[in-house]
Amino acid sequence: GLVWGDHGKLSIDCAALPADVERLMLIPYIVGGMATGISFRDFQALNVNVGEHRFALDLHDRREAAMILIEIYRHNGAWRLAANGQGFVGGIGAAASALGIAIDVPQPDVPPRSPGGGYDDYRGPAPSGPSAGSGFAIDPHHIITNAHVVAGTSRIKVVNDRRTLDASCVFSDPHNDIAMLRVAEPLESHATLRHGIDLHLGEDIVVLGYPLQGLLGSGLQVTAGNISALCGLGNDTGVMQFTAPIASGNSGGPILDHSGLVIGLVCSSLNKDRVRDGGGVAENVNFGVKAANLRVFLSVNAIEPVESPALPARSRTDIVKQARGFLYHVQCDG
Repeated sequence: GLVWGDHGKLSIDCAALPADVERLMLIPYIVGGMATGISFRDFQALNVNVGEHRFALDLHDRREAAMILIEIYRHNGAWRLAANGQGFVGGIGAAASALGIAIDVPQPDVPPRSPGGGYDDYRGPAPSGPSAGSGFAIDPHHIITNAHVVAGTSRIKVVNDRRTLDASCVFSDPHNDIAMLRVAEPLESHATLRHGIDLHLGEDIVVLGYPLQGLLGSGLQVTAGNISALCGLGNDTGVMQFTAPIASGNSGGPILDHSGLVIGLVCSSLNKDRVRDGGGVAENVNFGVKAANLRVFLSVNAIEPVESPALPARSRTDIVKQARGFLYHVQCDG
């Protein structure tokens, strides 16, 4: 019942559709979703003609990467047409998850964010041996870390003050540098994401992780700073820039706001050698994956994190006490 004609014209013979088909949706989307840095606002306007009906959308402030444009549905034995306009920041994968359907999502041939390009992704192991990075529990059986932390490894353990658990990587997004680990035993505590996608330039943040284990001592380490920019190198909108000091082993740790809610994921730092080669100096220019990208990653994997609106500021000591329960040292071997 579906035929593509010249100039992108799509013909639908509703009478020829199987009787069990109750609804059709026209969903334009950007291949690769928000990872490409492109959204519908880059196209300014969208016009669709359906028979004698015409739909026009102003896209200047539409930041989504997929949209239910129109719906055709059965009603009292007849087909009806309705404009929709519901958008999904995460692209077609997020739309499929919201609709409860499976879609084979095509992926563009794009390089991962971390290597080169002025970033230093801390791929080398810590001086003490197999220690690779940090991570935090997002629900009773899953831990979030960076994709580059667990890339190419066959054995993963997650460790904190109370326990050591075997873990496996169940999903990895190398471009956005996010990976999800699963553990069999239930985790008592997990992090809470800040509701919404807004970040504020200059807001205070706390970073927790396990950097340079064996060199700076073992155990959780804490630094503080602020959000210094809302994008990365080359206006990379998938990451934020922050000033809290980090080192090898911080990768995959959470970036918390002043109330202890997760607003990002530590991923990389400015490649200082390239800056020096250019005659410049830069300190504490570090980058984290925004929670908006993390939220999309979780949605695609049918994980619903605990979220909370912004809360009153708490002392750094209180934030760290709570975070100890959901922070893990990610150790990779082989």
